[in-house]
Amino acid sequence: MPGRRAVARNLALDLVAAVGIGVTASLVTALLPTIARRSGVEPMGLAALAAAPFLANLLGAFAGRFGPRSTSQLAIIRGAGATALLILFVLPTPAVMIGVVVAFWLSVSMTGPFHLRLWGAMYPRSVVGRVIGFIGMGRAAAGALAAFVGGLIADRVGGPGAVALAGVVGIACALAYAGLRASSNEPPPAFSPRESVRALRERPVLSRVALAQGFYGGGLIAAVPLYALVHVDRLNLTLSDVGVVGILAATATTIAFPLWGAVADRHGALVALRTGSMLGVVSLAGYALAPNVAVLWAMALALGAANASIDVGIASIISNETTLAARSAAMAGWNTVTGARGIAAAFVMSGLLSLGLVNVTSGLVVCGVSAVIGVVLFVRVDLRSVDVDPAPLPALTDVRGATALP
Repeated sequence: MPGRRAVARNLALDLVAAVGIGVTASLVTALLPTIARRSGVEPMGLAALAAAPFLANLLGAFAGRFGPRSTSQLAIIRGAGATALLILFVLPTPAVMIGVVVAFWLSVSMTGPFHLRLWGAMYPRSVVGRVIGFIGMGRAAAGALAAFVGGLIADRVGGPGAVALAGVVGIACALAYAGLRASSNEPPPAFSPRESVRALRERPVLSRVALAQGFYGGGLIAAVPLYALVHVDRLNLTLSDVGVVGILAATATTIAFPLWGAVADRHGALVALRTGSMLGVVSLAGYALAPNVAVLWAMALALGAANASIDVGIASIISNETTLAARSAAMAGWNTVTGARGIAAAFVMSGLLSLGLVNVTSGLVVCGVSAVIGVVLFVRVDLRSVDVDPAPLPALTDVRGATALP
């Protein structure tokens, strides 16, 4: 392909940066809820932790005005998100945990639309799915190792210290973003939150996929606070036990990412979304009935593979259904819609649990029903995409320090 060495260089730097995201996100998602539960946090507090990334996604609607406009700014914002984790080393209170998690995920959601657009400018369109899969594989592999090592460290020096150490790794890896190169210095168009949602709604396929993901993702999100209750209240797992569950999920994600990437490139993103979401339903059913940690090991494998399919499928279908100029706005619109849904899903289920209307098992069953509806809607999506932005990429140029990207 044209510019092969430049593409390889970008991919290597992207992989280093992905390692930082994998390490930090793994500790935040796999261990922090259990750490919080052992600190006495009630279900509504766990719901707040689960809702934090979706609150960040909702605020990500402002990415068109306050998000990065160069790779240097991308590095700074991602590094700032990792830096927030260091606060837990000195002030590990429940309120601070929630605030730190919001800050971390806000750095990801504010930069995500720009990064997706950057991929479109750096990599040939014919291999975008495999590139996303390769980068995701690196991120998941780093997350798997971090979940295992982090669990061991947490049992010895404390959970907050382990999360803070992950933040140091995230800061170092974020520097790689500054070295990425894209095909033009043309500034990306600014967009408002309303314009970002309109950019998503104007594409019928994306609207239908968003509806399906609303039900499917809503079920999985609502289940997140319940996982910690299964770990602690039902099975009384240690943090290292939880780390093993996390490493199995991350290992499955690592292996599945390149496979889903190839599926998306060859058969379409919807095939990946439909197949992977079925595995997500299986994982919810297993968690609902799990009598011991061995069942959780199998469900972690299913959930890890399912998560990889969603990550690859969503990024691929947005890339396929939008022009490069509209991609950031559409991604921000997606984050806004899914962010609002995520906040509601996390608090609704924990509210039902706190009121005694459901228990952990029946709550997970309800989550599974919502996910099944999402799978059915994925199957019913009729893909009528038009080949957009087919022009080959021009020669790559250095955009470090530039004010914008194409």
